[in-house]
Amino acid sequence: RVLGRESDPDGRPVKPLREPAVEIEEPISLAECKKALRDLKQTASGPDGVSWSSVKSLGPGWLQYLFNSILACGYPTKSFKNSRTVLIPKTEKPSDPGEFRPLAIASVFGRVFHRILASRLGVWAPLGASQRAFQVNPAKCSTLAIIWDGKNKRWLHDAKGQFKFRGSTLPALGVEESYKYLGLQYGSKGKLKTGLELLKGMLRELKEAPLKPQQRVFLLRTNILPKIMYYLVNGRVHQYTLRECDKCVRRFLREVLHLPHDTPVSAFHACAKDGGLDIDCFESLVPMYKWQKLVSLEEVPDNLVRDLSQLPAIRKRFQLKGAQTSFNNRAEYRMFWKNKLLDNLDGFGLGEAADVPQVHSWVTDGSSLLTGEMYIKCLKIRWNVWPTAARASRGRRQAPLCDAGCRQIEGLGHILQQCNRTWDKRGARHDRIVEFVGSQVERRGFNVIKEKSFATPRGHRRPDLIIYNKDRVWIADVTICADRGAGPMALARDNKIKYYTDEDLATEVAKVAGPGAQSVVGLVWNWRGCCEKKTDEWLKKMGVPIESRRLASVRVLEGSVWCAEVFRKRTGINFAQVGGRNRSE
Repeated sequence: RVLGRESDPDGRPVKPLREPAVEIEEPISLAECKKALRDLKQTASGPDGVSWSSVKSLGPGWLQYLFNSILACGYPTKSFKNSRTVLIPKTEKPSDPGEFRPLAIASVFGRVFHRILASRLGVWAPLGASQRAFQVNPAKCSTLAIIWDGKNKRWLHDAKGQFKFRGSTLPALGVEESYKYLGLQYGSKGKLKTGLELLKGMLRELKEAPLKPQQRVFLLRTNILPKIMYYLVNGRVHQYTLRECDKCVRRFLREVLHLPHDTPVSAFHACAKDGGLDIDCFESLVPMYKWQKLVSLEEVPDNLVRDLSQLPAIRKRFQLKGAQTSFNNRAEYRMFWKNKLLDNLDGFGLGEAADVPQVHSWVTDGSSLLTGEMYIKCLKIRWNVWPTAARASRGRRQAPLCDAGCRQIEGLGHILQQCNRTWDKRGARHDRIVEFVGSQVERRGFNVIKEKSFATPRGHRRPDLIIYNKDRVWIADVTICADRGAGPMALARDNKIKYYTDEDLATEVAKVAGPGAQSVVGLVWNWRGCCEKKTDEWLKKMGVPIESRRLASVRVLEGSVWCAEVFRKRTGINFAQVGGRNRSE
Protein backbone atom coordinates (compact mmCIF):
# COMPACT_ATOMS: atom_id res chain seq x y z
CA ARG A 1 0.00 0.00 0.00
CA VAL A 2 2.80 2.43 0.87
CA LEU A 3 5.22 1.49 -1.87
CA GLY A 4 2.55 1.10 -4.53
CA ARG A 5 0.93 4.53 -4.37
CA GLU A 6 1.80 7.39 -6.71
CA SER A 7 4.35 9.97 -5.64
CA ASP A 8 3.08 13.28 -4.27
CA PRO A 9 3.07 16.03 -6.95
CA ASP A 10 5.66 18.75 -6.60
CA GLY A 11 4.29 22.08 -7.79
CA ARG A 12 7.39 24.15 -7.17
CA PRO A 13 8.65 26.00 -10.27
CA VAL A 14 11.88 24.69 -11.73
CA LYS A 15 14.53 27.35 -12.01
CA PRO A 16 17.18 26.71 -14.67
CA LEU A 17 20.65 26.86 -13.14
CA ARG A 18 22.49 27.40 -16.40
CA GLU A 19 22.32 26.81 -20.11
CA PRO A 20 21.74 23.21 -21.25
CA ALA A 21 24.93 21.16 -20.87
CA VAL A 22 25.19 19.20 -24.10
CA GLU A 23 28.46 17.66 -22.88
CA ILE A 24 26.42 15.19 -20.83
CA GLU A 25 25.19 13.52 -24.04
CA GLU A 26 28.60 13.17 -25.64
CA PRO A 27 29.74 9.63 -26.53
CA ILE A 28 31.17 7.71 -23.62
CA SER A 29 34.94 7.43 -23.76
CA LEU A 30 37.05 4.37 -23.18
CA ALA A 31 38.63 6.00 -20.13
CA GLU A 32 35.20 6.43 -18.50
CA CYS A 33 34.45 2.71 -19.03
CA LYS A 34 37.83 1.72 -17.59
CA LYS A 35 37.25 3.84 -14.48
CA ALA A 36 33.73 2.45 -14.01
CA LEU A 37 35.00 -1.14 -14.22
CA ARG A 38 37.88 -0.36 -11.90
CA ASP A 39 35.48 1.05 -9.30
CA LEU A 40 33.02 -1.84 -9.69
CA LYS A 41 33.08 -3.96 -6.54
CA GLN A 42 31.54 -7.36 -5.88
CA THR A 43 27.78 -6.90 -5.96
CA ALA A 44 24.59 -8.89 -6.42
CA SER A 45 23.31 -9.61 -9.92
CA GLY A 46 20.05 -8.15 -11.20
CA PRO A 47 17.01 -9.89 -12.71
CA ASP A 48 18.98 -10.72 -15.87
CA GLY A 49 21.34 -12.96 -13.84
CA VAL A 50 24.53 -11.37 -15.21
CA SER A 51 27.18 -11.29 -12.46
CA TRP A 52 29.62 -8.48 -11.78
CA SER A 53 32.57 -10.73 -12.65
CA SER A 54 31.08 -11.45 -16.08
CA VAL A 55 30.71 -7.72 -16.76
CA LYS A 56 34.33 -7.12 -15.75
CA SER A 57 35.56 -9.90 -18.02
CA LEU A 58 33.97 -8.28 -21.10
CA GLY A 59 36.40 -5.38 -20.99
CA PRO A 60 35.91 -1.61 -21.43
CA GLY A 61 35.80 -1.70 -25.23
CA TRP A 62 32.70 -3.89 -25.35
CA LEU A 63 30.92 -1.74 -22.75
CA GLN A 64 31.80 1.44 -24.63
CA TYR A 65 30.16 0.01 -27.78
CA LEU A 66 27.01 -1.00 -25.83
CA PHE A 67 26.60 2.27 -23.91
CA ASN A 68 27.18 4.52 -26.94
CA SER A 69 24.60 2.49 -28.88
CA ILE A 70 22.06 3.20 -26.12
CA LEU A 71 22.93 6.90 -26.15
CA ALA A 72 22.57 7.04 -29.93
CA CYS A 73 19.15 5.34 -29.83
CA GLY A 74 18.01 7.53 -26.92
CA TYR A 75 16.24 4.57 -25.34
CA PRO A 76 17.62 2.03 -22.81
CA THR A 77 17.24 -1.72 -23.20
CA LYS A 78 14.40 -3.46 -21.38
CA SER A 79 16.75 -5.19 -18.94
CA PHE A 80 18.01 -1.79 -17.74
CA LYS A 81 14.50 -0.85 -16.58
CA ASN A 82 13.76 -4.05 -14.65
CA SER A 83 14.87 -4.55 -11.06
CA ARG A 84 14.04 -6.71 -8.08
CA THR A 85 13.23 -5.01 -4.79
CA VAL A 86 14.49 -6.36 -1.49
CA LEU A 87 13.06 -5.05 1.78
CA ILE A 88 15.74 -4.58 4.44
CA PRO A 89 14.46 -4.17 8.02
CA LYS A 90 15.64 -1.08 9.87
CA THR A 91 14.79 -2.50 13.31
CA GLU A 92 15.10 -5.92 14.91
CA LYS A 93 11.32 -6.53 14.85
CA PRO A 94 9.73 -4.37 12.13
CA SER A 95 5.96 -3.96 12.41
CA ASP A 96 5.25 -1.19 9.90
CA PRO A 97 6.17 -0.68 6.21
CA GLY A 98 8.04 2.47 7.23
CA GLU A 99 10.46 0.31 9.20
CA PHE A 100 11.74 -1.33 6.01
CA ARG A 101 14.25 0.12 3.59
CA PRO A 102 13.45 -0.90 -0.02
CA LEU A 103 16.54 -1.68 -2.07
CA ALA A 104 16.12 -2.02 -5.83
CA ILE A 105 18.73 -4.29 -7.47
CA ALA A 106 18.99 -3.54 -11.18
CA SER A 107 21.14 -5.08 -13.90
CA VAL A 108 24.89 -4.73 -13.38
CA PHE A 109 25.14 -3.35 -16.94
CA GLY A 110 22.60 -0.67 -16.05
CA ARG A 111 24.38 0.21 -12.81
CA VAL A 112 27.69 0.72 -14.60
CA PHE A 113 25.97 2.82 -17.27
CA HIS A 114 24.20 4.96 -14.65
CA ARG A 115 27.42 5.39 -12.70
CA ILE A 116 29.07 6.93 -15.74
CA LEU A 117 26.11 9.27 -16.29
CA ALA A 118 25.98 10.18 -12.58
CA SER A 119 29.64 11.19 -12.58
CA ARG A 120 28.90 13.50 -15.51
CA LEU A 121 25.79 14.96 -13.87
CA GLY A 122 27.69 15.57 -10.66
CA VAL A 123 29.82 18.16 -12.43
CA TRP A 124 26.85 20.16 -13.76
CA ALA A 125 24.08 19.52 -11.22
CA PRO A 126 25.03 19.89 -7.54
CA LEU A 127 22.99 17.94 -4.98
CA GLY A 128 20.10 19.78 -3.33
CA ALA A 129 19.80 20.05 0.45
CA SER A 130 16.11 19.03 0.34
CA GLN A 131 16.68 15.61 -1.22
CA ARG A 132 14.80 12.78 0.46
CA ALA A 133 17.95 10.90 1.42
CA PHE A 134 19.05 13.81 3.61
CA GLN A 135 15.78 14.34 5.47
CA VAL A 136 15.55 13.52 9.17
CA ASN A 137 12.80 11.05 10.13
CA PRO A 138 11.96 11.41 13.87
CA ALA A 139 10.61 7.84 13.95
CA LYS A 140 14.05 6.52 13.09
CA CYS A 141 15.98 8.72 15.52
CA SER A 142 16.78 8.55 19.22
CA THR A 143 18.88 10.58 21.64
CA LEU A 144 21.45 9.82 24.30
CA ALA A 145 21.92 12.45 27.01
CA ILE A 146 24.65 12.45 29.68
CA ILE A 147 24.37 14.87 32.62
CA TRP A 148 27.46 15.79 34.64
CA ASP A 149 26.97 16.08 38.41
CA GLY A 150 29.94 18.26 39.34
CA LYS A 151 29.14 18.41 43.04
CA ASN A 152 29.18 14.65 43.50
CA LYS A 153 31.76 14.13 40.74
CA ARG A 154 29.76 11.67 38.72
CA TRP A 155 27.78 11.51 35.48
CA LEU A 156 24.14 10.53 35.10
CA HIS A 157 22.13 9.06 32.25
CA ASP A 158 19.10 11.15 31.32
CA ALA A 159 16.30 8.84 30.12
CA LYS A 160 13.84 11.65 29.43
CA GLY A 161 13.32 12.81 25.89
CA GLN A 162 14.29 16.49 25.84
CA PHE A 163 14.88 17.03 22.13
CA LYS A 164 12.21 17.83 19.58
CA PHE A 165 12.26 17.96 15.79
CA ARG A 166 9.41 19.43 13.75
CA GLY A 167 7.06 19.13 16.73
CA SER A 168 7.93 15.51 17.49
CA THR A 169 9.84 14.46 20.60
CA LEU A 170 12.82 12.26 19.83
CA PRO A 171 12.83 9.15 22.07
CA ALA A 172 15.73 8.76 24.51
CA LEU A 173 17.76 5.58 24.85
CA GLY A 174 17.54 3.68 28.12
CA VAL A 175 20.50 2.78 30.29
CA GLU A 176 20.74 -0.74 28.80
CA GLU A 177 19.90 0.29 25.21
CA SER A 178 22.49 0.95 22.54
CA TYR A 179 22.93 2.22 19.01
CA LYS A 180 25.19 1.24 16.14
CA TYR A 181 27.66 3.76 14.78
CA LEU A 182 30.21 2.88 12.08
CA GLY A 183 29.75 -0.79 12.87
CA LEU A 184 30.37 -0.38 16.62
CA GLN A 185 27.69 -0.77 19.29
CA TYR A 186 27.54 2.15 21.76
CA GLY A 187 25.45 2.90 24.83
CA SER A 188 25.49 5.19 27.85
CA LYS A 189 28.60 3.40 29.14
CA GLY A 190 30.48 3.73 25.88
CA LYS A 191 31.34 0.82 23.63
CA LEU A 192 29.36 -2.14 24.94
CA LYS A 193 31.39 -5.16 23.83
CA THR A 194 35.12 -5.50 23.64
CA GLY A 195 36.65 -7.03 20.55
CA LEU A 196 37.68 -10.07 22.59
CA GLU A 197 34.12 -10.80 23.73
CA LEU A 198 32.78 -10.41 20.21
CA LEU A 199 35.53 -12.65 18.81
CA LYS A 200 34.88 -15.44 21.34
CA GLY A 201 31.18 -15.48 20.50
CA MET A 202 31.81 -15.66 16.75
CA LEU A 203 34.42 -18.42 17.14
CA ARG A 204 32.03 -20.40 19.31
CA GLU A 205 29.38 -20.27 16.59
CA LEU A 206 31.90 -21.21 13.90
CA LYS A 207 33.13 -24.18 15.91
CA GLU A 208 29.61 -25.54 16.41
CA ALA A 209 28.65 -25.17 12.73
CA PRO A 210 28.67 -28.42 10.66
CA LEU A 211 31.58 -27.42 8.42
CA LYS A 212 34.79 -28.95 7.14
CA PRO A 213 38.07 -27.70 8.64
CA GLN A 214 39.07 -25.87 5.46
CA GLN A 215 35.66 -24.18 5.36
CA ARG A 216 36.13 -22.99 8.95
CA VAL A 217 39.51 -21.56 8.04
CA PHE A 218 38.04 -19.82 4.99
CA LEU A 219 35.17 -18.23 6.97
CA LEU A 220 37.55 -17.21 9.73
CA ARG A 221 39.83 -15.39 7.27
CA THR A 222 37.16 -13.79 5.06
CA ASN A 223 34.36 -13.05 7.51
CA ILE A 224 35.25 -13.06 11.19
CA LEU A 225 38.76 -11.58 11.24
CA PRO A 226 37.93 -8.59 8.99
CA LYS A 227 34.96 -7.72 11.24
CA ILE A 228 37.06 -7.94 14.40
CA MET A 229 39.88 -6.00 12.73
CA TYR A 230 37.47 -3.16 11.88
CA TYR A 231 36.11 -3.23 15.44
CA LEU A 232 39.58 -3.01 16.96
CA VAL A 233 40.98 -0.38 14.60
CA ASN A 234 38.03 2.01 15.01
CA GLY A 235 37.57 1.63 18.76
CA ARG A 236 39.67 2.06 21.87
CA VAL A 237 41.78 -1.01 22.48
CA HIS A 238 44.72 -2.05 24.64
CA GLN A 239 47.73 -4.09 23.66
CA TYR A 240 46.67 -6.80 26.10
CA THR A 241 43.34 -7.18 24.27
CA LEU A 242 45.11 -7.61 20.94
CA ARG A 243 47.39 -10.26 22.39
CA GLU A 244 44.47 -12.16 23.90
CA CYS A 245 42.57 -11.99 20.60
CA ASP A 246 45.52 -13.59 18.79
CA LYS A 247 45.78 -16.31 21.44
CA CYS A 248 42.05 -16.98 21.14
CA VAL A 249 42.29 -17.41 17.35
CA ARG A 250 45.32 -19.71 17.56
CA ARG A 251 43.64 -21.78 20.27
CA PHE A 252 40.60 -22.17 18.04
CA LEU A 253 42.73 -23.26 15.07
CA ARG A 254 44.66 -25.80 17.13
CA GLU A 255 41.37 -27.34 18.23
CA VAL A 256 39.60 -27.53 14.86
CA LEU A 257 42.76 -28.59 12.96
CA HIS A 258 43.96 -30.98 15.70
CA LEU A 259 47.41 -29.41 15.75
CA PRO A 260 49.97 -29.97 18.54
CA HIS A 261 50.41 -27.24 21.13
CA ASP A 262 53.95 -26.50 19.94
CA THR A 263 52.92 -25.68 16.36
CA PRO A 264 54.96 -22.59 15.44
CA VAL A 265 53.07 -19.32 15.87
CA SER A 266 54.56 -18.15 12.58
CA ALA A 267 52.82 -21.05 10.78
CA PHE A 268 49.47 -19.40 11.53
CA HIS A 269 50.38 -15.82 10.61
CA ALA A 270 52.75 -16.28 7.66
CA CYS A 271 51.23 -15.78 4.21
CA ALA A 272 49.94 -18.91 2.46
CA LYS A 273 52.37 -18.19 -0.39
CA ASP A 274 55.23 -18.44 2.12
CA GLY A 275 53.98 -21.67 3.71
CA GLY A 276 51.64 -20.35 6.44
CA LEU A 277 47.89 -20.19 7.03
CA ASP A 278 47.59 -16.43 6.35
CA ILE A 279 45.77 -15.56 9.58
CA ASP A 280 45.94 -11.86 10.46
CA CYS A 281 47.86 -11.04 13.65
CA PHE A 282 45.97 -8.31 15.53
CA GLU A 283 48.95 -7.41 17.70
CA SER A 284 50.97 -6.60 14.59
CA LEU A 285 48.34 -5.11 12.26
CA VAL A 286 46.03 -3.04 14.48
CA PRO A 287 48.77 -0.54 15.52
CA MET A 288 49.82 -0.23 11.88
CA TYR A 289 46.25 0.41 10.66
CA LYS A 290 45.61 2.91 13.44
CA TRP A 291 48.73 4.85 12.50
CA GLN A 292 47.80 4.77 8.80
CA LYS A 293 44.38 6.13 9.75
CA LEU A 294 46.01 9.03 11.62
CA VAL A 295 48.32 9.77 8.66
CA SER A 296 45.33 9.83 6.31
CA LEU A 297 43.67 12.48 8.51
CA GLU A 298 46.74 14.69 8.14
CA GLU A 299 46.34 14.65 4.35
CA VAL A 300 42.65 15.64 4.06
CA PRO A 301 41.92 19.06 2.47
CA ASP A 302 39.84 20.23 5.47
CA ASN A 303 42.01 22.51 7.63
CA LEU A 304 39.97 21.82 10.76
CA VAL A 305 40.43 18.04 10.46
CA ARG A 306 44.16 18.49 9.89
CA ASP A 307 44.47 20.69 12.97
CA LEU A 308 42.50 18.23 15.10
CA SER A 309 44.77 15.36 14.01
CA GLN A 310 47.74 17.22 15.53
CA LEU A 311 46.21 17.46 19.00
CA PRO A 312 48.01 15.25 21.58
CA ALA A 313 44.71 13.82 22.84
CA ILE A 314 43.70 12.74 19.33
CA ARG A 315 47.10 11.28 18.48
CA LYS A 316 47.08 9.34 21.74
CA ARG A 317 43.85 7.64 20.68
CA PHE A 318 45.62 6.25 17.61
CA GLN A 319 48.72 4.96 19.38
CA LEU A 320 49.12 1.83 21.47
CA LYS A 321 51.56 1.48 24.30
CA GLY A 322 53.77 -1.56 24.42
CA ALA A 323 53.46 -2.52 20.76
CA GLN A 324 56.08 -5.19 20.09
CA THR A 325 56.22 -4.87 16.31
CA SER A 326 55.97 -1.81 14.12
CA PHE A 327 55.33 -2.02 10.38
CA ASN A 328 54.87 0.67 7.78
CA ASN A 329 52.96 -1.49 5.31
CA ARG A 330 51.64 -4.98 4.66
CA ALA A 331 54.78 -6.04 2.77
CA GLU A 332 56.95 -5.53 5.87
CA TYR A 333 54.41 -7.49 7.92
CA ARG A 334 54.52 -10.40 5.46
CA MET A 335 58.32 -10.44 5.39
CA PHE A 336 58.48 -10.45 9.20
CA TRP A 337 56.33 -13.56 9.57
CA LYS A 338 58.00 -15.28 6.62
CA ASN A 339 61.41 -14.90 8.25
CA LYS A 340 59.99 -16.08 11.58
CA LEU A 341 58.66 -19.24 9.91
CA LEU A 342 61.88 -19.98 8.03
CA ASP A 343 63.96 -19.44 11.18
CA ASN A 344 61.95 -22.15 12.90
CA LEU A 345 63.13 -25.76 12.67
CA ASP A 346 59.70 -26.94 11.46
CA GLY A 347 59.28 -24.23 8.84
CA PHE A 348 62.84 -24.11 7.51
CA GLY A 349 62.02 -26.47 4.63
CA LEU A 350 59.38 -24.08 3.23
CA GLY A 351 61.99 -21.63 1.99
CA GLU A 352 61.16 -22.29 -1.69
CA ALA A 353 57.36 -22.14 -1.27
CA ALA A 354 57.20 -18.51 -2.42
CA ASP A 355 58.90 -19.35 -5.75
CA VAL A 356 55.60 -20.80 -7.04
CA PRO A 357 52.97 -19.12 -4.83
CA GLN A 358 49.93 -20.03 -6.92
CA VAL A 359 50.02 -23.75 -6.02
CA HIS A 360 49.35 -23.05 -2.33
CA SER A 361 45.86 -21.56 -2.67
CA TRP A 362 44.29 -24.83 -1.46
CA VAL A 363 45.37 -23.88 2.07
CA THR A 364 43.00 -20.90 2.36
CA ASP A 365 40.33 -21.06 -0.37
CA GLY A 366 38.06 -23.53 1.47
CA SER A 367 37.67 -25.75 -1.60
CA SER A 368 36.55 -29.40 -1.54
CA LEU A 369 39.79 -30.50 -3.17
CA LEU A 370 40.57 -32.52 -0.03
CA THR A 371 38.50 -34.21 2.62
CA GLY A 372 38.56 -32.57 6.03
CA GLU A 373 40.74 -35.32 7.49
CA MET A 374 43.22 -35.22 4.61
CA TYR A 375 43.37 -31.40 4.78
CA ILE A 376 44.47 -31.57 8.42
CA LYS A 377 47.06 -34.26 7.69
CA CYS A 378 48.48 -32.32 4.74
CA LEU A 379 48.93 -29.26 6.97
CA LYS A 380 50.81 -31.38 9.52
CA ILE A 381 53.14 -32.68 6.81
CA ARG A 382 53.59 -29.21 5.33
CA TRP A 383 54.58 -27.72 8.71
CA ASN A 384 56.59 -30.75 9.89
CA VAL A 385 54.40 -31.20 12.99
CA TRP A 386 53.54 -34.85 12.27
CA PRO A 387 54.26 -36.90 15.42
CA THR A 388 57.69 -38.57 15.14
CA ALA A 389 60.27 -39.80 17.61
CA ALA A 390 62.65 -36.96 16.71
CA ARG A 391 59.97 -34.36 17.35
CA ALA A 392 58.93 -35.94 20.66
CA SER A 393 62.54 -35.96 21.88
CA ARG A 394 63.21 -32.24 21.40
CA GLY A 395 64.96 -30.82 24.40
CA ARG A 396 66.69 -34.10 25.23
CA ARG A 397 70.35 -34.87 24.76
CA GLN A 398 70.02 -37.24 21.82
CA ALA A 399 67.26 -37.96 19.31
CA PRO A 400 66.32 -41.66 18.91
CA LEU A 401 67.20 -43.60 15.78
CA CYS A 402 64.60 -45.06 13.45
CA ASP A 403 63.23 -48.32 14.88
CA ALA A 404 63.15 -49.83 11.38
CA GLY A 405 66.92 -50.35 11.61
CA CYS A 406 67.87 -47.52 9.26
CA ARG A 407 70.51 -46.07 11.62
CA GLN A 408 69.11 -42.60 10.96
CA ILE A 409 67.29 -40.19 13.27
CA GLU A 410 63.56 -40.85 13.05
CA GLY A 411 62.48 -37.48 11.66
CA LEU A 412 59.75 -36.76 9.15
CA GLY A 413 62.25 -36.13 6.36
CA HIS A 414 63.82 -39.57 6.91
CA ILE A 415 60.41 -41.29 6.99
CA LEU A 416 59.25 -39.70 3.73
CA GLN A 417 62.49 -40.01 1.78
CA GLN A 418 64.79 -42.77 3.10
CA CYS A 419 63.13 -45.23 5.48
CA ASN A 420 62.93 -48.91 4.51
CA ARG A 421 59.36 -49.22 5.71
CA THR A 422 58.01 -46.66 3.25
CA TRP A 423 59.91 -47.51 0.06
CA ASP A 424 56.84 -48.95 -1.71
CA LYS A 425 54.63 -45.99 -0.81
CA ARG A 426 57.33 -43.57 -1.95
CA GLY A 427 57.34 -45.36 -5.29
CA ALA A 428 53.55 -45.18 -5.48
CA ARG A 429 53.72 -41.45 -4.73
CA HIS A 430 56.23 -40.98 -7.55
CA ASP A 431 54.24 -43.09 -10.03
CA ARG A 432 51.05 -41.20 -9.24
CA ILE A 433 52.66 -37.88 -10.15
CA VAL A 434 54.15 -39.36 -13.33
CA GLU A 435 50.72 -40.64 -14.35
CA PHE A 436 49.12 -37.29 -13.56
CA VAL A 437 51.67 -35.24 -15.54
CA GLY A 438 51.46 -37.62 -18.49
CA SER A 439 47.67 -37.45 -18.64
CA GLN A 440 47.65 -33.63 -18.36
CA VAL A 441 50.15 -33.20 -21.19
CA GLU A 442 48.39 -35.80 -23.33
CA ARG A 443 45.13 -33.86 -23.04
CA ARG A 444 46.88 -30.86 -24.59
CA GLY A 445 47.57 -32.77 -27.83
CA PHE A 446 51.07 -34.13 -27.15
CA ASN A 447 52.12 -37.73 -27.64
CA VAL A 448 53.32 -39.47 -24.47
CA ILE A 449 55.42 -42.64 -24.11
CA LYS A 450 55.73 -43.97 -20.59
CA GLU A 451 58.70 -45.62 -18.93
CA LYS A 452 57.93 -49.29 -19.67
CA SER A 453 57.09 -48.71 -23.33
CA PHE A 454 60.62 -48.29 -24.72
CA ALA A 455 64.13 -49.68 -24.30
CA THR A 456 67.24 -47.82 -23.13
CA PRO A 457 70.96 -48.47 -23.48
CA ARG A 458 72.30 -51.22 -21.24
CA GLY A 459 72.84 -50.05 -17.67
CA HIS A 460 70.94 -46.79 -18.18
CA ARG A 461 67.78 -46.03 -16.28
CA ARG A 462 64.71 -45.24 -18.36
CA PRO A 463 63.16 -41.76 -17.99
CA ASP A 464 59.59 -41.54 -16.72
CA LEU A 465 58.08 -39.87 -19.79
CA ILE A 466 58.92 -39.14 -23.40
CA ILE A 467 56.71 -36.32 -24.70
CA TYR A 468 56.80 -35.30 -28.34
CA ASN A 469 55.04 -33.67 -31.25
CA LYS A 470 56.14 -33.25 -34.84
CA ASP A 471 58.82 -30.67 -33.97
CA ARG A 472 60.03 -31.28 -30.39
CA VAL A 473 60.87 -34.14 -28.03
CA TRP A 474 61.07 -33.80 -24.24
CA ILE A 475 62.72 -36.41 -22.04
CA ALA A 476 60.99 -35.86 -18.67
CA ASP A 477 61.70 -37.42 -15.31
CA VAL A 478 59.88 -36.76 -12.04
CA THR A 479 61.61 -36.36 -8.66
CA ILE A 480 60.09 -35.83 -5.21
CA CYS A 481 63.09 -34.65 -3.26
CA ALA A 482 63.92 -33.66 0.29
CA ASP A 483 63.10 -30.19 1.54
CA ARG A 484 65.36 -27.15 1.72
CA GLY A 485 67.57 -28.68 4.44
CA ALA A 486 69.08 -31.11 1.89
CA GLY A 487 69.71 -28.44 -0.74
CA PRO A 488 67.65 -26.44 -3.25
CA MET A 489 65.23 -28.20 -5.58
CA ALA A 490 67.09 -26.69 -8.55
CA LEU A 491 70.03 -28.94 -7.66
CA ALA A 492 67.83 -32.05 -7.96
CA ARG A 493 66.55 -30.78 -11.32
CA ASP A 494 70.07 -30.16 -12.62
CA ASN A 495 71.15 -33.66 -11.55
CA LYS A 496 68.28 -35.16 -13.52
CA ILE A 497 69.14 -33.15 -16.61
CA LYS A 498 72.79 -34.14 -16.32
CA TYR A 499 71.96 -37.83 -15.92
CA TYR A 500 69.64 -38.05 -18.94
CA THR A 501 71.78 -35.93 -21.26
CA ASP A 502 73.32 -38.95 -23.00
CA GLU A 503 73.99 -39.61 -26.70
CA ASP A 504 73.06 -43.30 -26.55
CA LEU A 505 69.78 -42.48 -24.82
CA ALA A 506 69.05 -39.75 -27.37
CA THR A 507 69.52 -42.29 -30.18
CA GLU A 508 67.04 -44.73 -28.61
CA VAL A 509 64.53 -41.94 -27.98
CA ALA A 510 64.75 -40.81 -31.59
CA LYS A 511 63.74 -44.31 -32.71
CA VAL A 512 60.38 -44.09 -30.92
CA ALA A 513 59.67 -40.33 -30.91
CA GLY A 514 61.11 -39.18 -34.23
CA PRO A 515 63.98 -36.89 -35.18
CA GLY A 516 62.63 -33.74 -33.45
CA ALA A 517 64.87 -31.48 -31.37
CA GLN A 518 65.39 -33.10 -27.96
CA SER A 519 65.60 -31.52 -24.51
CA VAL A 520 65.74 -32.99 -21.03
CA VAL A 521 63.27 -31.78 -18.38
CA GLY A 522 63.49 -32.43 -14.65
CA LEU A 523 60.12 -32.13 -12.86
CA VAL A 524 60.75 -31.58 -9.17
CA TRP A 525 58.59 -31.27 -6.05
CA ASN A 526 59.62 -31.69 -2.43
CA TRP A 527 57.71 -33.77 0.10
CA ARG A 528 56.11 -30.63 1.59
CA GLY A 529 54.21 -29.98 -1.66
CA CYS A 530 56.41 -27.12 -2.93
CA CYS A 531 56.96 -27.02 -6.68
CA GLU A 532 60.28 -26.05 -8.27
CA LYS A 533 60.02 -22.80 -10.24
CA LYS A 534 61.19 -24.04 -13.66
CA THR A 535 59.00 -27.12 -13.28
CA ASP A 536 55.94 -24.89 -12.97
CA GLU A 537 57.09 -22.75 -15.90
CA TRP A 538 57.49 -25.83 -18.12
CA LEU A 539 54.06 -27.20 -17.19
CA LYS A 540 52.52 -23.79 -17.91
CA LYS A 541 54.32 -23.70 -21.26
CA MET A 542 52.84 -27.10 -22.11
CA GLY A 543 49.34 -25.72 -21.49
CA VAL A 544 48.67 -27.28 -18.08
CA PRO A 545 46.29 -24.89 -16.21
CA ILE A 546 46.97 -23.55 -12.74
CA GLU A 547 44.22 -25.73 -11.23
CA SER A 548 46.02 -28.88 -12.42
CA ARG A 549 49.42 -27.61 -11.29
CA ARG A 550 47.98 -26.94 -7.85
CA LEU A 551 46.44 -30.42 -7.83
CA ALA A 552 49.87 -31.93 -8.54
CA SER A 553 51.29 -30.32 -5.38
CA VAL A 554 48.31 -31.56 -3.38
CA ARG A 555 48.83 -35.11 -4.65
CA VAL A 556 52.46 -34.97 -3.58
CA LEU A 557 51.29 -34.08 -0.08
CA GLU A 558 48.71 -36.87 -0.12
CA GLY A 559 51.48 -39.33 -1.03
CA SER A 560 53.58 -38.01 1.85
CA VAL A 561 50.65 -38.55 4.23
CA TRP A 562 50.30 -42.16 3.10
CA CYS A 563 54.02 -42.74 3.66
CA ALA A 564 53.81 -41.33 7.19
CA GLU A 565 50.74 -43.42 8.03
CA VAL A 566 52.32 -46.62 6.70
CA PHE A 567 55.45 -46.03 8.80
CA ARG A 568 53.33 -45.76 11.93
CA LYS A 569 51.37 -48.96 11.17
CA ARG A 570 54.23 -51.21 10.08
CA THR A 571 56.73 -52.84 12.45
CA GLY A 572 59.22 -54.40 10.01
CA ILE A 573 62.97 -54.14 10.70
CA ASN A 574 65.83 -54.32 8.20
CA PHE A 575 68.11 -56.75 10.02
CA ALA A 576 70.88 -56.34 7.43
CA GLN A 577 71.39 -52.76 8.59
CA VAL A 578 71.44 -53.50 12.32
CA GLY A 579 74.46 -55.80 12.30
CA GLY A 580 73.15 -58.92 10.57
CA ARG A 581 71.33 -60.24 13.66
CA ASN A 582 68.69 -62.88 13.05
CA ARG A 583 65.00 -62.42 13.81
CA SER A 584 65.08 -64.27 17.13
CA GLU A 585 67.82 -61.96 18.40
